[in-house]
Amino acid sequence: MKKGALTAGAVALGTAGAGTAAAQDGGDGEVLVHADNYFPGADFTVAAALNNQTRDDLLEETGAADEFDSPDDWDAYIITYDFGGTSPSMGILMTEEADISQGDSETMGTDGQFRNTELAMVEATLGATGNSAEDSDGGDGDDGDDGGDGGDGGDGGDGGDTAGNGADNDSAGGDGGGGGGAGGN
Repeated sequence: MKKGALTAGAVALGTAGAGTAAAQDGGDGEVLVHADNYFPGADFTVAAALNNQTRDDLLEETGAADEFDSPDDWDAYIITYDFGGTSPSMGILMTEEADISQGDSETMGTDGQFRNTELAMVEATLGATGNSAEDSDGGDGDDGDDGGDGGDGGDGGDGGDTAGNGADNDSAGGDGGGGGGAGGN
C-alpha cells in the first residue's frame, strides 16, 4: 500500500512544479513535507512538535536551511499516517501558517507541488483538493478503467474436416459442442 501511495503521489506531483510553488488558496495552511511523506488526500495525526533546536538541527543536517528566508518562522512536527498496517508511517511536516498542534488530525492536500526537487520538498495546502475555492469546478473525476474488451472469443472453429476430404461434420469428432456452420449432412 505504501509504495502505491508513494507512486501515486509522485505521479500527482510530476516535475512541472520545480522551483518555489505559489501559495495555494482554500486550505487550512501551507505545509512542507518530504516527497516520501506526501500522501495526497490521506488523513494524518500530529504526533509531536519539534523544539526549535531540533528543527534547526534537522534543517542544517538535511541541507534545507537555505530553503527558508526565516527558519524561525516555521514550526516542525512529527506526523503519522495510519494505513492499517502494524505500525503507522511517520514523517516530518513543517509549516509557517497552519494552526496545528499535537493530537490534531488533518488531511494532506492533493495540490502538492515540488518546492525543491533536489531536496524532494513538497509544498501542499492542508485539506486542499488542487484548485482554490474560486477556481474549482469540483473536478471531473477519474474516468475509471474501461475493463478491456474481453477478447473476441475466438472464431468457434470451422465445424468441418480440416483435411479437405469432404467428411461431414457429424462424423468428424462427435457433435463438436454445437459445431460451427453447415456441415455436409
